[in-house]
Amino acid sequence: MNASELLVAFTLGDSAPLGNIWRITAKKTDFYIDPLGEVDAFHLSAHGPSASNPSGHRFHVKADRKAVAAVRGRGDFVLYNLPRNGRTFAGQQLAPGVFRVARIRWSWHLQRPRYRQAASLPGPLPDITSSRSGARLSRELGLNDAADLDLIVSYGTPYWPDEHRTSRDNSRLGPLRNDAGMWLTATSYRRSQMTTPAPEDLTMPLPKPGDSPNRIMGAAPGRDETGEMYWFVESITSREVIEASRLEAEA
Repeated sequence: MNASELLVAFTLGDSAPLGNIWRITAKKTDFYIDPLGEVDAFHLSAHGPSASNPSGHRFHVKADRKAVAAVRGRGDFVLYNLPRNGRTFAGQQLAPGVFRVARIRWSWHLQRPRYRQAASLPGPLPDITSSRSGARLSRELGLNDAADLDLIVSYGTPYWPDEHRTSRDNSRLGPLRNDAGMWLTATSYRRSQMTTPAPEDLTMPLPKPGDSPNRIMGAAPGRDETGEMYWFVESITSREVIEASRLEAEA
């Protein structure tokens, strides 16, 4: 049985997951991308042609308001500005029928000894089954590096960017296929956060001396000459920064 779901975790060797585990799912004519951590109230969807959408694909980010309320009820802080029905975006067109829709980034701060306990994801790990495969990105990162996972949706055949390098480095995950004949591939990269920065709004301040480290996930669109995709950035900030943001949002 071919896998219809892929789970990806970021670790250091055989450590617990650092930041969220991400789930990538093929379901009917669609793909879904969402985090399986404590804040599991958002998802990105790539909808393919269907009876209700015969004209083509649609890429979409949405918050589940009931899930957001449940997360807030647990005492966790969630802040977002998505419309009620979510936000559509065009993707970054890399070739005819090929679109990069998202980049999941794990900052090197998650692996640093001083922050590793705060970065670790609590709770049991999800099971791997015949329909669900799993992957772990466990390479140790250097100063100001990031582990990136680029997610690409294509028509007809799977698309792998940097084809020779990704084959040589064994950095390909998937592919997944949906019922519309579309493919989703995931490719892992090690990039410098200095030369390939995330959108400015996703750069959070690190804990000051005496602060309590806290992991955080942020999301925002990013645009270049090929179009617009969504960034999801897993990193470290402080509980004090989060509480200050909570008070500001409630004022």
